[in-house]
Amino acid sequence: MSEDVKKLMEFLNNKVLSNSVRLGILIGLYTFEKMTFSEIVEYTRQSKGSISLHIQVLEEAGLIVVKKVPTVAGPRTIIKITDKGRETVKMYFELIKKVNK
Repeated sequence: MSEDVKKLMEFLNNKVLSNSVRLGILIGLYTFEKMTFSEIVEYTRQSKGSISLHIQVLEEAGLIVVKKVPTVAGPRTIIKITDKGRETVKMYFELIKKVNK
């Protein structure tokens, strides 16, 4: 097994990143920088309860920040990627690129 494949397997063996939904949320936030909770539910096609748990895991790992923002229509939950989250996604893309050569 190549060293790059081993590194990718180790990366994906991380409890936080081993779930495709969490990885998808991070990639979405990397792309858009911030999203509402509702946008993430729509983007992932997962239940609100499931997304709440995934967001909690990502937040506890320091990969995202969750803020409640008051709006005219009522409070909105805004999720932003942190620098650590951005670096994590960059590393993932780099590993995929190396394995894909």
